[in-house]
Order: sequence, then C-alpha cells, then structure tokens
Amino acid sequence: MKSIQVLAAASLASFALAAASAPTADTSASPPRDTTTAASTPVTGAKSSNVVADTMVTGKVKTAITADNAMKDADVSVKTENGVVTLTGTVKSPDQVTLASALAQRQEGVRRVENQVAVR
Repeated sequence: MKSIQVLAAASLASFALAAASAPTADTSASPPRDTTTAASTPVTGAKSSNVVADTMVTGKVKTAITADNAMKDADVSVKTENGVVTLTGTVKSPDQVTLASALAQRQEGVRRVENQVAVR
C-alpha cells in the first residue's frame, strides 16, 4: 500500500514539474479579447426560452397557414422574434394576405404580426 502512495506522489510531482516547466504563450503582444460580442455570449435562461417559444410560434403559424384550404398555392414564409411574427412571400389574392395575418394572430404566443406578403 505504501508503494502505491509513493508512486502516486511521484506521479503528481512529475506532472507538476512538467506543467511548471512547460513554455507559456506570450499574450502581452496581443490585444485584449472583446468578450461582449454576440457570438461569444452564450444563450441562457430567458434568451433560451425565447428561442424555444419563437420556434413553437413559427411552427404553429406555418401549420395554420398550410392547413387552411383558402391558402392553397400560397408561398408564405414565417419568422418569429420575441413573439413578433413576420410573414413574407407571395399569394394569389388580397384576401389571402389578410387571411395569413388573421391565421398568424390567432396563434398563442403571437404578440404582433408584420405582414410583408405580396400579391403576385
């Protein structure tokens, strides 16, 4: 048992020695890293739940639009950000533009609808 303890201590000592003598990178010449960029900000808490909620809203709106027979042949894209649904694309009639907005607004979680759909 004592030989295992000695071996473990020797291993730790050699690891510590190797780590202490390893060359380190000279970071004094490089500028400090900007940690405030969006790319480096992790998605957590409220942001994460907003992304999930927005994805759910987008799915509900797309389903409502594609399931409605009056929206046949409509080409409508849906994007949701913080509960604001943006509709883009083309439809065959002004009535379909209005219906797309109404179908989107009826979905739970929709705060506002921005309709940018055009009649072709």
